Amino acid sequence: MSTIQRFALALALLLPALPAAAEKVGNVGAANPAAFGAPPGAARHALAIGLGVEKGERIDTSAEGSAQIIFNDSSTMTVGRNSSVAIDDFVYQGGAGGQGVRLARGVMRFVGGGVSHGAGATLNTPTAAVGVRGGSLLLRIGGDCGTLVVHQVGVIEVRGAGGGSQILNRPGFGVCAAGEGVSEPFRVPGETIAAITAQMASRRGQSGGARGRHSNESAAALGDHAPASVEPPPGLEALAPVWAGGALVQSSANATNQPAPPQPRAAPRDAPETPTGHYTHSYPHRSYSHGKD
Repeated sequence: MSTIQRFALALALLLPALPAAAEKVGNVGAANPAAFGAPPGAARHALAIGLGVEKGERIDTSAEGSAQIIFNDSSTMTVGRNSSVAIDDFVYQGGAGGQGVRLARGVMRFVGGGVSHGAGATLNTPTAAVGVRGGSLLLRIGGDCGTLVVHQVGVIEVRGAGGGSQILNRPGFGVCAAGEGVSEPFRVPGETIAAITAQMASRRGQSGGARGRHSNESAAALGDHAPASVEPPPGLEALAPVWAGGALVQSSANATNQPAPPQPRAAPRDAPETPTGHYTHSYPHRSYSHGKD
């Protein structure tokens, strides 16, 4: 066997053993310690502004941590405190693709981007699969509700792990997805929405990783596009039309690229009312849907 043949054989044996190239799907737009990322086959590391995020990566936060991920299609995922989220799938090419995220515990806000306006994005929890069509929503896991899904914008389809499904298209309305199925839609109290949002907002002394103190005025001054005199840090080029400048200073209020939470409004006469007391342990209309598969 010639030297060239031996080299070719050695190379052929070596190539399958090489790790697959990382598939970058977005960037960290904001992070409050302690928030960590664990890419496939790599050690867990602290999240910081501008770091790339990979397909298959798991995001974990502590009691003080929170993070925001900006995907390549301009969708955003805000992960609250004491939460764990995995990026199962993300493909975005020419306006088409797929997106799958799995929330194992905690709270999350998702705002759809290019993928959700096409094939749609899917958010999975232990008790539900939530389809997002060009919209945004809040998710919370825990309590009697199992998975609480709160509609904000667009069309949201909730399918229960135990069967049944519901469509949400009214801001401020939600469903519970537990082992029994999916509840009828009900109006979620404003204080519940505020409590979920508070779990994702920066606390006093936190800035989402941005340097210095900022305000809404400084965010507006930065605008939606990078100033010509500013060189973005490595990795931020994937943010496409979303400039990190304005986005990051807004992150302490969790307003990055996201519509404002719906304002409380009078419920229609046919809308089920929710109790105003201890909401986490009392849910209205515990009848679950099993026939809308």
